[in-house]
Amino acid sequence: MTGTRRDPSPVVGDARRSVGPVSNDTVHEARQVPHPGTTGRKTGLMRIARYVVLGVLVIGLLVTSVGWYLSAHPGGERFESCHWDGNDLVLGYTYGSGDTVSTMVHPSSDHVVAQLRVDEAGGAQPAIALTGQARYPISGGPRAVEYPNGAELNCPVR
Repeated sequence: MTGTRRDPSPVVGDARRSVGPVSNDTVHEARQVPHPGTTGRKTGLMRIARYVVLGVLVIGLLVTSVGWYLSAHPGGERFESCHWDGNDLVLGYTYGSGDTVSTMVHPSSDHVVAQLRVDEAGGAQPAIALTGQARYPISGGPRAVEYPNGAELNCPVR
């Protein structure tokens, strides 16, 4: 068998053989179209997470603000005077006509916590300053006296 060998390159005008479709390999664009169901879910989860984070920050700000307020206001009024008379703690205070006054003392092993609350009377009251005094016997004798917020109250021994 003898065969003729053909030239692999096409000859000009040779219609029998074509090179095939020409493509430009340098211009490939990769486009990914997201599935509409997943983007909606991610957006919904992100929206929920955003509101949760915002809520936590608002609650944190509120708690911090309340803490700052309570530390600046020790839960009552300041005593006008304080001293130790032997084992008795003597606390002096002022109040207005019709006001309700309550004092509280909580002794511990190394200090005493003292608090004064004055509930002002409603309505028109005469502008009269009244003085009061509370005496508390404390077993164990004189020691440091503090307000509920930790501020020290100067109470000398007399």
